[in-house]
Amino acid sequence: MTGRRIALVAGAGLLPGLVVEAAMAIGDEVCVFALTPQSLPAGVRVRAVQIGDPRALIGAIREERPTDLVLAGAVSIPEAQRLAIASALGDGSSVTGDIALSGLAERLQNLTGARIVGVHELLPHLLASAGPLAGQPLDVDRLAVARFARDAARAVGRLDLGQAVVTTGTRILAAEDVAGTDALLSRVAEYRASGIVGDAALVLGKAAKPQQPLFVDLPAIGPITVSNAAAAGIALIAIEAGRTLVLEVHELRRRADAAGVSVVALDG
Repeated sequence: MTGRRIALVAGAGLLPGLVVEAAMAIGDEVCVFALTPQSLPAGVRVRAVQIGDPRALIGAIREERPTDLVLAGAVSIPEAQRLAIASALGDGSSVTGDIALSGLAERLQNLTGARIVGVHELLPHLLASAGPLAGQPLDVDRLAVARFARDAARAVGRLDLGQAVVTTGTRILAAEDVAGTDALLSRVAEYRASGIVGDAALVLGKAAKPQQPLFVDLPAIGPITVSNAAAAGIALIAIEAGRTLVLEVHELRRRADAAGVSVVALDG
């Protein structure tokens, strides 16, 4: 389908630029509502907006009369702003978690008249296919450890806490919280440096929250994830096939091979 008018609410990272390129390549018109500074292709209209002023954001989107709405990029939302967003969207509940915010994204769809489109629908080639992505293939024992880490990440997601965990064997050492995956890896690096985890073989598991729709906050990994994981002493990254975006895959593989980190996408 071409000729759509896409409103892109853009956070930090590479995804907004990739979405713009993909949409323009098939003839879609894109207006970017930038929550953070953006590096985007020439000719794209950009409107700076604030997540803390949701009514203004809604009004700006309505002015563009989009047919489709895409949410892409990392966004940090303080708790006070979450409540403001809920009020602006006409939701009387107390919004504290990301799964609740997914429901508010659906309200945004109703208020703007635009259909929410997931990043994975515009960029399906970024979705991880099952199998090894980088590093050495896994033997039976390491595959079992990888599945444990992936499943543990799903369990953490059910609590609406985060999308990632770090494990050793069948023990969970640390879980992602509101600060995100990079902060999780930084904490683990501190644990390693202080001797808390010793020389244990560590695994990073990452998965989508089971209750959360895929049009918002789909898990993603890229070269920076690999570098941060390696710095934390992690030798294996296990992600969810078909529900994780893999960015800059060639650079990811280069860094993983250089650092001795294996990356695998698991189905089931």
